Amino acid sequence: MLSFFFYGPLIDPNIRAAVLGGPSPFAQPATLSGFRRAPVAGRDYPGITPASGHLVDGLLATGISPFMAARMSWYEGDEYQPASRTIITDDGQQQSTWVYVPRPTVRLATGEWSLTDWQHRRKRAALGWISATMHHQPKSDLDRSVRQWRHRDRRPTQAL
Repeated sequence: MLSFFFYGPLIDPNIRAAVLGGPSPFAQPATLSGFRRAPVAGRDYPGITPASGHLVDGLLATGISPFMAARMSWYEGDEYQPASRTIITDDGQQQSTWVYVPRPTVRLATGEWSLTDWQHRRKRAALGWISATMHHQPKSDLDRSVRQWRHRDRRPTQAL
């Protein structure tokens, strides 16, 4: 199973369940160090960018299946790509996990992005969009993405 750090709308349990295709796996608060979160220019969602001395609060979700990860890749679209990053859980543990980071062509605006503000202004519309579009992913794209995530999920076996 895979783990992901969420720093935007996927922190919201309803959005997360709609994107993943069912009840959310285990999630706990976590922090990404050395990055800042800001709105994507002209959009209502955030991106992250390296920034020394900054922290991004978010959520570490574990138990994500390759199928769920494939649905997330569809949701995140072409503006984001998965990258392995180290996060810190609330109990101080460091863990390597997947984070969707903006591609270099994505420009971030100045200022901060707020989940609470987003939930008040955009959550209802986002849930409508997700329920209307998530099932439009071509099966061949979904199958290819599931295979890619299965490959990323492989772990070497430990020697006994």
